[in-house]
Amino acid sequence: MKLMLIGYLAFIIIVALAIAYLTLSLRIRFPGRFLFIILLIIASPVIASYVLLSYFYPLPETTIPDVVGFSERDAVQKLESLGLSVHIEKKYPGEDIVTFERPEPGRMAKEGRTVTLIIGRPKSINYFNPPTPEAYQAITPESLSPTPEQGENNQ
Repeated sequence: MKLMLIGYLAFIIIVALAIAYLTLSLRIRFPGRFLFIILLIIASPVIASYVLLSYFYPLPETTIPDVVGFSERDAVQKLESLGLSVHIEKKYPGEDIVTFERPEPGRMAKEGRTVTLIIGRPKSINYFNPPTPEAYQAITPESLSPTPEQGENNQ
């Protein structure tokens, strides 16, 4: 990496000397085009470095572990120990258990990727203990029709 930086610095010095020579000794008709070409020449090593580093020296990857069912503290420790960052999207009161994670467990991800966790469960309907028939009898067609304040579209 140091060698690359030293080479880039030497390149910039050579280009600066060439620009100084050209501007002092030549009469340039279109200085805007000339400056654009010089800036493109200077920026080309930066672009080449980006391409080389991103495609030939990729970041390490890790498999996202399954932390659903872990406590918040344990899940955060496990994910951070693998080089992943954690974002807690929603935390429902009363529980400290991870109920959802994104991206899904088992997927490959670059180190430093953010894993989103949801802690706790939202208030849910108990399908095994439905309301009594008397609760359904209290619902009448009149109670389901919209009131003038609600309008016809908002029920």
